[in-house]
Amino acid sequence: MKIELLVFDGCPNSEPTEKLIRETVSELGGDVKIEVVTIADNYDAVARRFLGSPSVRVNGKDLEIEEDSTTTYSMRCRIYRNDENQSGIPPKELLIKAIQAARQKSE
Repeated sequence: MKIELLVFDGCPNSEPTEKLIRETVSELGGDVKIEVVTIADNYDAVARRFLGSPSVRVNGKDLEIEEDSTTTYSMRCRIYRNDENQSGIPPKELLIKAIQAARQKSE
């Protein structure tokens, strides 16, 4: 399994999100490669389908957004929403759900 953390330099939520990923992977166990990808500019954002910093992909699939032809890729901060809250860090539940779905798919 591969988890990508896509960020731009200076994003205040990069480190807390990376910490969340590492803790969650440690708790769930298994063979997981974690890669931090720094997005350089808007051209890079479009080329890498960057949805904002920080973005997390598990085996190439974004944690929360189903991408389509109308998806906008650019250098921007990302906000995750769950029930009543908003945060620049994805909810742990989203990450767990994505990891579990990826594991089921590979079985």
